[in-house]
Amino acid sequence: MNKVNPNDMKDFDNPYKIALIAMEDGTGDLHMCLVSSLLNKGDDKMMFGEFVRGISKKLIYEHPKTGFLIMSISRDFWTGSMDFTHFVTEGEDYVRMNEYPLFRFNTYFGVSEVHYADLRDISERKGLNMAGVVANAIRVMLLKGVNAGNKAKQVLRPWAKKFLSGLMTLKFIAYVGADGYPKIVPIIQAQTASSGRLVFTKAPYSGMLTDLKEGARVNVYGMSLDMEVVLVKGNYHKGKLGLSYVDIDKVYNCAPPKPGYIYPDLSNKAVDFSEEPLADNWI
Repeated sequence: MNKVNPNDMKDFDNPYKIALIAMEDGTGDLHMCLVSSLLNKGDDKMMFGEFVRGISKKLIYEHPKTGFLIMSISRDFWTGSMDFTHFVTEGEDYVRMNEYPLFRFNTYFGVSEVHYADLRDISERKGLNMAGVVANAIRVMLLKGVNAGNKAKQVLRPWAKKFLSGLMTLKFIAYVGADGYPKIVPIIQAQTASSGRLVFTKAPYSGMLTDLKEGARVNVYGMSLDMEVVLVKGNYHKGKLGLSYVDIDKVYNCAPPKPGYIYPDLSNKAVDFSEEPLADNWI
Protein backbone atom coordinates (compact mmCIF):
# COMPACT_ATOMS: atom_id res chain seq x y z
CA MET A 1 0.00 0.00 0.00
CA ASN A 2 1.48 3.40 -0.96
CA LYS A 3 -1.08 5.67 0.68
CA VAL A 4 -1.99 6.33 4.30
CA ASN A 5 -5.34 4.86 5.33
CA PRO A 6 -7.64 7.81 6.16
CA ASN A 7 -8.59 6.03 9.40
CA ASP A 8 -4.95 6.20 10.54
CA MET A 9 -4.33 9.89 9.89
CA LYS A 10 -5.50 10.96 13.36
CA ASP A 11 -2.95 8.63 15.00
CA PHE A 12 -0.15 10.04 12.84
CA ASP A 13 -1.14 13.62 13.63
CA ASN A 14 -0.44 13.10 17.34
CA PRO A 15 3.14 14.17 18.22
CA TYR A 16 2.99 12.03 21.37
CA LYS A 17 4.03 8.80 19.67
CA ILE A 18 7.12 6.82 18.79
CA ALA A 19 8.38 7.39 15.25
CA LEU A 20 11.72 6.03 14.07
CA ILE A 21 13.46 6.48 10.73
CA ALA A 22 16.46 4.53 9.44
CA MET A 23 18.81 5.49 6.64
CA GLU A 24 22.23 4.49 5.31
CA ASP A 25 25.16 6.38 6.80
CA GLY A 26 27.67 6.06 3.95
CA THR A 27 29.94 3.59 5.78
CA GLY A 28 28.02 0.40 5.08
CA ASP A 29 25.91 0.80 8.23
CA LEU A 30 22.49 2.21 8.94
CA HIS A 31 21.69 5.06 11.28
CA MET A 32 18.42 5.33 13.20
CA CYS A 33 16.79 8.22 15.04
CA LEU A 34 13.59 9.21 16.83
CA VAL A 35 11.38 11.82 15.09
CA SER A 36 8.08 11.88 16.97
CA SER A 37 6.70 14.63 14.72
CA LEU A 38 6.68 12.31 11.68
CA LEU A 39 3.20 12.47 10.14
CA ASN A 40 1.41 12.28 6.83
CA LYS A 41 1.09 15.21 4.45
CA GLY A 42 -1.97 14.21 2.46
CA ASP A 43 -2.22 10.49 1.80
CA ASP A 44 1.03 9.90 -0.12
CA LYS A 45 3.56 12.24 1.52
CA MET A 46 5.29 12.28 4.88
CA MET A 47 6.92 15.11 6.83
CA PHE A 48 8.54 15.85 10.16
CA GLY A 49 9.72 18.91 12.05
CA GLU A 50 13.40 19.23 12.93
CA PHE A 51 13.64 19.96 16.64
CA VAL A 52 17.29 19.10 17.29
CA ARG A 53 20.06 19.21 14.68
CA GLY A 54 21.78 15.85 14.29
CA ILE A 55 23.58 13.71 11.74
CA SER A 56 20.33 12.08 10.60
CA LYS A 57 19.07 15.35 9.06
CA LYS A 58 22.16 15.38 6.86
CA LEU A 59 21.99 11.69 5.98
CA ILE A 60 18.37 11.70 4.77
CA TYR A 61 19.43 13.83 1.79
CA GLU A 62 22.67 12.01 1.11
CA HIS A 63 20.76 8.70 1.31
CA PRO A 64 17.06 9.56 0.80
CA LYS A 65 15.89 5.91 0.75
CA THR A 66 14.63 5.53 4.31
CA GLY A 67 12.52 3.16 6.36
CA PHE A 68 10.21 4.13 9.20
CA LEU A 69 8.16 2.73 12.08
CA ILE A 70 5.35 4.60 13.83
CA MET A 71 3.88 3.35 17.11
CA SER A 72 0.87 5.04 18.69
CA ILE A 73 0.19 5.45 22.40
CA SER A 74 -2.34 2.62 22.06
CA ARG A 75 0.55 0.30 20.96
CA ASP A 76 -0.54 -0.05 17.35
CA PHE A 77 2.24 0.30 14.80
CA TRP A 78 2.93 0.78 11.10
CA THR A 79 6.09 0.26 9.05
CA GLY A 80 7.03 1.52 5.61
CA SER A 81 9.55 3.28 3.39
CA MET A 82 9.89 6.73 1.84
CA ASP A 83 12.22 8.96 -0.17
CA PHE A 84 13.18 12.36 1.24
CA THR A 85 12.96 15.22 -1.24
CA HIS A 86 13.36 18.67 0.35
CA PHE A 87 12.84 20.90 3.41
CA VAL A 88 11.36 24.33 4.14
CA THR A 89 11.95 26.97 6.82
CA GLU A 90 8.62 28.78 6.51
CA GLY A 91 5.06 28.28 5.33
CA GLU A 92 1.85 26.62 6.50
CA ASP A 93 3.41 23.34 7.66
CA TYR A 94 6.22 25.17 9.44
CA VAL A 95 3.68 27.22 11.42
CA ARG A 96 1.58 24.13 12.09
CA MET A 97 4.53 22.20 13.52
CA ASN A 98 5.52 25.06 15.81
CA GLU A 99 1.97 25.32 17.15
CA TYR A 100 1.98 21.77 18.49
CA PRO A 101 2.05 22.00 22.34
CA LEU A 102 5.13 19.76 22.35
CA PHE A 103 7.09 22.52 20.57
CA ARG A 104 5.07 25.68 21.17
CA PHE A 105 5.60 25.71 24.93
CA ASN A 106 9.25 24.73 24.84
CA THR A 107 11.20 27.72 26.09
CA TYR A 108 14.44 26.87 24.34
CA PHE A 109 13.76 25.33 20.94
CA GLY A 110 11.10 25.29 18.28
CA VAL A 111 10.93 23.49 14.95
CA SER A 112 13.58 25.00 12.68
CA GLU A 113 12.92 23.07 9.45
CA VAL A 114 10.20 20.84 8.04
CA HIS A 115 11.42 17.88 5.97
CA TYR A 116 9.33 16.17 3.27
CA ALA A 117 9.36 12.68 1.78
CA ASP A 118 7.42 10.79 -0.87
CA LEU A 119 5.69 7.79 0.69
CA ARG A 120 6.73 4.59 -1.08
CA ASP A 121 4.81 2.02 0.94
CA ILE A 122 3.13 1.63 4.32
CA SER A 123 1.74 -1.39 6.13
CA GLU A 124 -1.70 -1.84 7.55
CA ARG A 125 -2.17 -1.15 11.26
CA LYS A 126 -0.68 -3.89 13.46
CA GLY A 127 -1.26 -4.34 17.19
CA LEU A 128 1.79 -4.91 19.37
CA ASN A 129 1.65 -8.60 20.32
CA MET A 130 2.56 -8.29 24.00
CA ALA A 131 1.61 -11.89 24.81
CA GLY A 132 4.02 -13.06 22.11
CA VAL A 133 6.68 -10.62 23.28
CA VAL A 134 6.50 -11.85 26.90
CA ALA A 135 6.51 -15.53 25.89
CA ASN A 136 9.56 -15.03 23.69
CA ALA A 137 11.29 -12.89 26.31
CA ILE A 138 11.03 -15.82 28.73
CA ARG A 139 12.44 -18.11 26.06
CA VAL A 140 15.37 -15.74 25.48
CA MET A 141 16.00 -15.43 29.23
CA LEU A 142 16.16 -19.23 29.64
CA LEU A 143 18.30 -19.95 26.57
CA LYS A 144 20.47 -16.89 26.00
CA GLY A 145 23.37 -18.32 28.01
CA VAL A 146 24.25 -20.80 25.24
CA ASN A 147 24.58 -17.85 22.83
CA ALA A 148 26.63 -15.57 25.10
CA GLY A 149 29.81 -15.62 23.00
CA ASN A 150 32.98 -14.03 24.37
CA LYS A 151 32.07 -12.89 27.87
CA ALA A 152 35.46 -11.30 28.39
CA LYS A 153 34.91 -8.73 25.64
CA GLN A 154 33.67 -5.46 27.14
CA VAL A 155 31.50 -3.49 24.71
CA LEU A 156 28.42 -2.23 26.55
CA ARG A 157 28.80 -0.39 29.80
CA PRO A 158 26.88 -1.93 32.75
CA TRP A 159 23.99 0.53 32.49
CA ALA A 160 23.48 -0.11 28.76
CA LYS A 161 23.78 -3.88 29.20
CA LYS A 162 21.05 -3.87 31.85
CA PHE A 163 18.93 -1.37 29.91
CA LEU A 164 18.88 -3.50 26.74
CA SER A 165 17.79 -6.55 28.72
CA GLY A 166 14.72 -4.89 30.27
CA LEU A 167 11.29 -5.96 29.06
CA MET A 168 10.12 -2.38 29.60
CA THR A 169 12.80 -1.20 27.17
CA LEU A 170 11.39 -0.88 23.66
CA LYS A 171 13.80 -2.37 21.09
CA PHE A 172 13.69 -2.16 17.32
CA ILE A 173 16.00 -3.77 14.76
CA ALA A 174 16.81 -2.09 11.43
CA TYR A 175 18.46 -3.59 8.36
CA VAL A 176 18.41 -3.18 4.58
CA GLY A 177 15.60 -5.27 3.13
CA ALA A 178 15.48 -7.19 -0.13
CA ASP A 179 14.11 -4.11 -1.92
CA GLY A 180 17.13 -2.00 -0.95
CA TYR A 181 15.22 0.10 1.61
CA PRO A 182 15.83 0.01 5.37
CA LYS A 183 13.28 -1.93 7.42
CA ILE A 184 12.44 -1.49 11.12
CA VAL A 185 10.86 -4.30 13.16
CA PRO A 186 10.08 -4.53 16.92
CA ILE A 187 12.25 -6.99 18.90
CA ILE A 188 11.24 -6.03 22.45
CA GLN A 189 12.03 -9.58 23.59
CA ALA A 190 15.77 -9.04 22.90
CA GLN A 191 18.21 -9.26 25.85
CA THR A 192 21.94 -9.01 26.34
CA ALA A 193 23.68 -12.36 26.87
CA SER A 194 27.06 -10.70 27.41
CA SER A 195 28.58 -7.25 27.08
CA GLY A 196 29.05 -7.67 23.34
CA ARG A 197 26.08 -9.76 22.28
CA LEU A 198 22.32 -9.11 22.05
CA VAL A 199 20.15 -12.25 21.75
CA PHE A 200 16.57 -12.38 20.46
CA THR A 201 13.92 -14.52 18.80
CA LYS A 202 12.46 -13.51 15.46
CA ALA A 203 9.00 -14.38 16.82
CA PRO A 204 6.47 -12.90 17.30
CA TYR A 205 7.29 -10.93 14.11
CA SER A 206 9.25 -13.56 12.17
CA GLY A 207 7.11 -12.87 9.10
CA MET A 208 8.50 -9.34 8.97
CA LEU A 209 12.11 -10.60 9.19
CA THR A 210 12.15 -13.14 6.35
CA ASP A 211 14.73 -11.16 4.34
CA LEU A 212 17.14 -10.66 7.26
CA LYS A 213 20.20 -12.57 6.05
CA GLU A 214 23.07 -14.21 7.90
CA GLY A 215 25.90 -11.73 8.46
CA ALA A 216 23.81 -8.65 7.63
CA ARG A 217 24.71 -5.32 9.23
CA VAL A 218 21.96 -4.27 11.63
CA ASN A 219 21.07 -1.55 14.13
CA VAL A 220 19.15 -2.07 17.36
CA TYR A 221 17.55 1.02 18.89
CA GLY A 222 16.62 0.73 22.55
CA MET A 223 14.51 3.35 24.29
CA SER A 224 12.37 3.83 27.37
CA LEU A 225 9.36 6.09 27.80
CA ASP A 226 11.60 8.21 30.06
CA MET A 227 13.56 8.98 26.87
CA GLU A 228 16.61 6.92 27.82
CA VAL A 229 18.11 5.80 24.52
CA VAL A 230 20.99 3.69 23.22
CA LEU A 231 21.77 2.59 19.65
CA VAL A 232 23.97 -0.43 18.92
CA LYS A 233 25.30 -1.71 15.60
CA GLY A 234 26.74 -5.04 14.54
CA ASN A 235 26.35 -8.21 12.50
CA TYR A 236 23.32 -10.48 12.63
CA HIS A 237 23.76 -14.23 13.06
CA LYS A 238 21.60 -17.30 13.54
CA GLY A 239 22.27 -18.75 16.97
CA LYS A 240 21.71 -21.99 18.80
CA LEU A 241 18.34 -23.43 19.86
CA GLY A 242 16.42 -21.32 17.35
CA LEU A 243 17.63 -17.97 18.70
CA SER A 244 19.36 -15.17 16.82
CA TYR A 245 21.94 -12.66 17.98
CA VAL A 246 23.78 -9.45 17.12
CA ASP A 247 27.52 -9.20 17.73
CA ILE A 248 27.84 -5.55 18.77
CA ASP A 249 30.83 -3.62 17.44
CA LYS A 250 29.57 -0.03 17.66
CA VAL A 251 27.61 1.84 20.34
CA TYR A 252 26.10 5.27 19.63
CA ASN A 253 24.86 7.72 22.25
CA CYS A 254 21.77 9.41 20.80
CA ALA A 255 21.10 11.77 23.71
CA PRO A 256 22.22 15.35 24.29
CA PRO A 257 24.46 17.05 25.12
CA LYS A 258 27.01 15.02 23.11
CA PRO A 259 25.56 12.55 20.60
CA GLY A 260 28.17 10.31 19.04
CA TYR A 261 29.94 6.95 19.14
CA ILE A 262 31.04 5.79 22.58
CA TYR A 263 32.38 2.39 21.42
CA PRO A 264 34.92 1.70 20.06
CA ASP A 265 36.60 4.13 22.44
CA LEU A 266 37.91 7.17 20.61
CA SER A 267 41.41 8.28 21.51
CA ASN A 268 41.76 11.83 22.78
CA LYS A 269 43.21 14.21 20.24
CA ALA A 270 44.42 17.75 20.77
CA VAL A 271 42.56 20.35 18.73
CA ASP A 272 44.73 22.12 16.19
CA PHE A 273 43.03 25.46 15.51
CA SER A 274 45.12 25.96 12.39
CA GLU A 275 43.33 23.06 10.69
CA GLU A 276 40.64 23.83 8.15
CA PRO A 277 37.72 23.52 8.06
CA LEU A 278 37.11 23.70 11.80
CA ALA A 279 33.35 23.21 11.38
CA ASP A 280 33.79 19.64 10.16
CA ASN A 281 35.64 18.76 13.37
CA TRP A 282 32.91 20.12 15.60
CA ILE A 283 29.80 18.41 14.21
